[in-house]
Amino acid sequence: MPEMRLEPLDRLSWEEVYPGVRRRIVGAERMTFTTYRFAPGGRFPKHSHPQEQLVLVQEGLMTFTSPGQTVALTPGGLLVIPPNVPHEARAGSAGASLISVVAPARQSATDYVVEE
Repeated sequence: MPEMRLEPLDRLSWEEVYPGVRRRIVGAERMTFTTYRFAPGGRFPKHSHPQEQLVLVQEGLMTFTSPGQTVALTPGGLLVIPPNVPHEARAGSAGASLISVVAPARQSATDYVVEE
C-alpha cells in the first residue's frame, strides 16, 4: 500500500514563470497542485493543456478569459476549466493568489501550450 507523503509547501521555492507570476508546484501520481502569486496586473498568457483544471482564488481579483467567456473571481471563487480550452489569467490592481489543481498530473512544469 502506498504511503502518505508530507509536502511542506512553505519550504518550496517560488519560481517566476512570467513577469509578475510566481508559482510553487507539488506533483502527485494523478494530479498536480500549484499555488500562484500574481503581482498587480500580472498575467499568465493564453494557453491550453490536456488536463482538467480547478482554480480557487485565495486573495485579490483574478480575471480568466477563454474564447467565449470572461469570468472575474474574488476570494472563494472556484473555476472549473475543461481540458483543451484556451484561457488566460490576469490579476487585478492589488495582485492575487490562487490554488490550481490539474488532473491527470502534469508530465512537466511546462506541460501546456502557449497560444500567443
